[in-house]
Amino acid sequence: MNANNYWQMFLETGAPEFYLLYNSARKLESNYVFDSSGIGTSGHSV
Repeated sequence: MNANNYWQMFLETGAPEFYLLYNSARKLESNYVFDSSGIGTSGHSV
């Protein structure tokens, strides 16, 4: 489940557990953002 789903569940229920899960998921997602902007050399597509 992604952070947005936990956030929606928190908004619907107000349960603090979902807020904590949201924060954990958000941090995990930010650690695994894939950036392919530097892959390859100029003029070559990936």
